[in-house]
Amino acid sequence: MKNTKRSFHFAVFSVVLLIVFTILGQTTRTAAHTINDITGYLITLFFVTVLLGVFFSVLSIRESYHWKKHVGIGVNFFFLVMTSLALIGNLKEAFS
Repeated sequence: MKNTKRSFHFAVFSVVLLIVFTILGQTTRTAAHTINDITGYLITLFFVTVLLGVFFSVLSIRESYHWKKHVGIGVNFFFLVMTSLALIGNLKEAFS
């Protein structure tokens, strides 16, 4: 049950980070603001939480049934797939 809770908490934290990052992405940015640095740190933290969430989701597969387990697995793997597709798309654009 320990890994199930951790994967669920990382899924919730990833959702909150994504919402905050989306709100910050809508603000106007200039060189004088430190919001660019904050957004960069949030993106890095989002990547870390997605990777840790997937790691704990894989560890929680053998644990007993709980609804948090399935929510954590679903959300974390969805974010992993979407993040991977975004990274591949950006790399493809950068090298073409």
